[in-house]
Amino acid sequence: MQLNLPYALWNRNTVQLAVKVMWGIDMPIRTVGEYLRRWGFTPQRPAKRALAQDPVAVQQWLQVQYPAIVRQAKAELGLIHWGDETTVWQDAAWARGYAPAGHRRLTVTVISSLLGITP
Repeated sequence: MQLNLPYALWNRNTVQLAVKVMWGIDMPIRTVGEYLRRWGFTPQRPAKRALAQDPVAVQQWLQVQYPAIVRQAKAELGLIHWGDETTVWQDAAWARGYAPAGHRRLTVTVISSLLGITP
């Protein structure tokens, strides 16, 4: 069953909502937490990870490589799309959700494209 939740993090409120939608049962939030603990789920706080970036390589790309791409696109009447494949984590430091003890959180891979307007 698809619940069409607008977020990926499961917490007690989300489980409470799922129980209501799927079975029509109004369950107190404390009871939801007790059941989750009983079933071996513990609150998880996602780890924050910093990504490395090489400022020299970024400047090289911005000043040399990208202008060459723009010139080629103009010459060929082409379009430039900025594409990105990224992994979405639940990185909010305040966010806590429930998962089985020792369980690693799931990720979502997103691929997107943004049309770049060439000057």
